Amino acid sequence: MNSGWSRRKIITIAVVVIITAAFYFTYPPAYRPVSFPNGKKFAFAIVDDTDGATMEKIKPVYDYLQELGVLCTKTVWVLPTNDPERWPNRGVTLADSEYVDYLLHLQSEGFEIAFHGARGGNSTRQDVIGALETFRDVFGDYPRIHINHSQNYDNLYWGADKLSLAPLSFLYDIFYTGSPSYGHIPESEYFWGDIAQDRISYVVNFSFEEINTLKVNPLIPYHLDAQPYVNYWFHSSDGGFVDSFNELIKKENVGRLESEMGVCFVYTHFASSFFKNGRINPVFRERMAYLASRDGWFAPAGEVLDYIREHRERGDEPNFRERVYIELRWLYEKLLHGSR
Repeated sequence: MNSGWSRRKIITIAVVVIITAAFYFTYPPAYRPVSFPNGKKFAFAIVDDTDGATMEKIKPVYDYLQELGVLCTKTVWVLPTNDPERWPNRGVTLADSEYVDYLLHLQSEGFEIAFHGARGGNSTRQDVIGALETFRDVFGDYPRIHINHSQNYDNLYWGADKLSLAPLSFLYDIFYTGSPSYGHIPESEYFWGDIAQDRISYVVNFSFEEINTLKVNPLIPYHLDAQPYVNYWFHSSDGGFVDSFNELIKKENVGRLESEMGVCFVYTHFASSFFKNGRINPVFRERMAYLASRDGWFAPAGEVLDYIREHRERGDEPNFRERVYIELRWLYEKLLHGSR
């Protein structure tokens, strides 16, 4: 009888401990709204991944955004791909003079130009350094934002290495078999982490389905001592393709973003059917027009990140519980829906 009571007691204690731990590690960091310039009610910053981009696909989209007064961040490749068999590696680069002229026009209008690696495909340290120098020659300075590309070996802390906690990294490896990343490994020919540390301010890592990116982690942009070659990480809201982008910016979500005085860093691919069959996707056109009509701050990601850093109350690094929550939530969403 006593033995049975002891077993029940042990089981009860174990259940209480598990529930307490689950609550502790799945409770989000305390959300603190941000006050924006000129009394704006929310911030909305688009980061456009250059995969598959051509002038024909993206120019109409950017012209429309410019018409709406929505400035954003556009990533670029400097060098032509060395692996054209993979679709994500294809797209226009700085080797195209017409494209360069258009990018310079966008930059002059207030759009931000960012780095998507040297090319679509693996790049050695020397390739990356050369690409960054070319970027500076064209645009007047090094890029402030870098976005890792697909399965490039030169990516920084990508794949399982995105996760700073070993058990979650191990769990990721069980379900995914993507390419390794060596950009942060000093012994590798693909290492350029020290260059990134010197020249790049921000790198995006996790993408979530929540429109208020800041609500998932109010500490962005943040630094991790365990990943020293990235100065500041930031998250994004998942609008990777036209349908998911349109779903993200539906009216009820925009209303919530506004009421929460939130920040949305939306990650997308404008080359992916936003402009098709000679017209901009009509749902995207309508919903962006509504969004732009609201009292929001529509600025490039780098500008918004700078502003948040200057006006937040806490330091840079999430504590252990906050890291567990962020990484566990991302891994859950990825396993469930394939988030980036």
